[in-house]
Parts: sequence; C-alpha cells; structure tokens
Amino acid sequence: MPRTTNEPTEPAEVVGLAEQAAQIRAAREDGRAVPAGRLLGLPELPDGDVWVDIAGAAAITGLQAKTITGYLTKGGPKAAPFPAAHRFLYRLYWPLSEVEAWAQGATSIRR
Repeated sequence: MPRTTNEPTEPAEVVGLAEQAAQIRAAREDGRAVPAGRLLGLPELPDGDVWVDIAGAAAITGLQAKTITGYLTKGGPKAAPFPAAHRFLYRLYWPLSEVEAWAQGATSIRR
C-alpha cells in the first residue's frame, strides 16, 4: 500500500482580531454600519450589534480562549460570571455588546 503524505494547508488570510474589534467599536460609536462579516444561519441582532465567536470574545476581553471555556464550564468568575453563550451551528456565539459590557464590568471589579 503506497504511503501518503499530508501537507498542511496555509490559512488564506491571517486577520488581527484586536484591530478588527477596534474598527467595529469605532463604527458602532459613530453610528456607522459595522464592518463585520455575516454568517449564514445566525439571526440578525438589533441596533447593529454583531456576533462574536470564542476567538472574538478572547480578542475583546484580552483573555485566552481556554480561560473563557473554563469560565463557561465552572460558571466563573464568581464575582461576575461570563455571559452565557448562544449555540448556533454547533458553535458558541455572543452578541458583541454583551462581551464588551462584561469586559468593562470585570475590569472595574479587578480594580
């Protein structure tokens, strides 16, 4: 039987999520349309809000994705539990506004 080799595929594009999150925040503050991609199957959110996945939530909060997953599993942190996720297409999503509100509240608790 011939041996096959698996060649890794390179990503089509590498996107900086922190920069993209900053652009989305600025657009929302100015009342402009949000420059965010749409995913088929996700419902529209009111007031120009957008969905973020675990990578987006990590970029916005400054936490690692595994920390957020741990928070979801254990209901943490105790002082300000991470917002519950919405499950669509077998993945977890949050409205950007919920993650931002949590991040601001969690920052004030840590001070």
